[in-house]
Amino acid sequence: MPYEYEDLDAGRDALRRALALLTDPDPRVREHGAAEVGDCFRRCAGDQDDTETAVARLVTLTVAETDERVRESALNACADAATTYMLPLALFQPLAPLLPDLSAELTGYVLLILGLTHDPAARPIITPYLDHPEASVRLEASDALTELAGRNPKIV
Repeated sequence: MPYEYEDLDAGRDALRRALALLTDPDPRVREHGAAEVGDCFRRCAGDQDDTETAVARLVTLTVAETDERVRESALNACADAATTYMLPLALFQPLAPLLPDLSAELTGYVLLILGLTHDPAARPIITPYLDHPEASVRLEASDALTELAGRNPKIV
């Protein structure tokens, strides 16, 4: 069971502080901020609305970001959120157009996140990656499709 903040306000404050780092001009600070947001998700900071708002910020950062390490940290935080909370596919759809240009590692993160939504509408986004030249991406696509079919209990 994940650590939970003493109260909702303490969790929200931690999440707000971490999100503020995402706008820093230094990419290492943005990378750290995204990692902190992921920590907040694992500790159940905030409620469903807080989480969806924070994920939307991470997705926006990922789409606009050019630094690979910041993108990786933001996608890792999104995966933490999608593992802990039930999140709609619509939050993550802005990531789909990035897929053809991402590294194998980042592609794997996006496929994992899409699978964690458990939304069958993600299937057409994931399926083409079963034929990807990289074995790791093919495995992530296969795992994501398996996850789509599952209904693992999550904290909401």
